Amino acid sequence: MTSFYPAPTGASAPAARMQMLQRRPQRVTSTLPWHLVQRLQTRADHEGRSLSNLVAHLLEAATS
Repeated sequence: MTSFYPAPTGASAPAARMQMLQRRPQRVTSTLPWHLVQRLQTRADHEGRSLSNLVAHLLEAATS
């Protein structure tokens, strides 16, 4: 699995760990074609997810 955050080392290791603990989800805005939004919404409804949760799930799966 690819790690986006290298393991902290050296004197700054505790500070780096604290910074990682303070990270929070970020909001991202994107413009998508109407037909793609309709397909995503249909899939989200079928899977019992919100549209934003489905998009986050798909992005995470694509980056792992």
